[in-house]
Amino acid sequence: MTKNGLRGFAAGILVATAVFAFFYFLIFNGSEQPAKKVVHQKPLTEAAVTQYLTSHHRKAIDIDAYNQWQAQNKLSKQPASKTQNAKAEKKSKPATKTTTYHLHIKSGMTPGDISSELVSAKILKGSQKTKFDSYLHKNHLEKYVQLGTFKVSSDMDIQKLAQVITKNHSN
Repeated sequence: MTKNGLRGFAAGILVATAVFAFFYFLIFNGSEQPAKKVVHQKPLTEAAVTQYLTSHHRKAIDIDAYNQWQAQNKLSKQPASKTQNAKAEKKSKPATKTTTYHLHIKSGMTPGDISSELVSAKILKGSQKTKFDSYLHKNHLEKYVQLGTFKVSSDMDIQKLAQVITKNHSN
């Protein structure tokens, strides 16, 4: 193609684009614009706010009461001394109860699906979900996950859970 032929081709494209733009914006689009819907809202009144809060079982407080509440929460969340923490741990350990769950792994389930089910069954904590998924991935255990029903409990660590669902495949 010659230099003049290329220029003519480019000019033709520009003219065709201008013609399409003219017809689209001035003829097709100009007359058929939908009417804008206007939404009328009632003015916000104290009665409307009170009604909303009551219907949603909420309570409004002023900023001073909120700040006082925040200050009280900060005081209660401050770490206690080591002896108080040790006493609290001793008291809390007997209170933890082991949860047992029958995990049913079906065809097509991903490690993410399995870990989500373990979290919802309270076998894993939400913070352990990604650790479980990455453990399976790092150790190339995804392909060894077996179909079936497995008895798992909340006192199992991530490695033990992986071992159970991969039918004791050596890591």
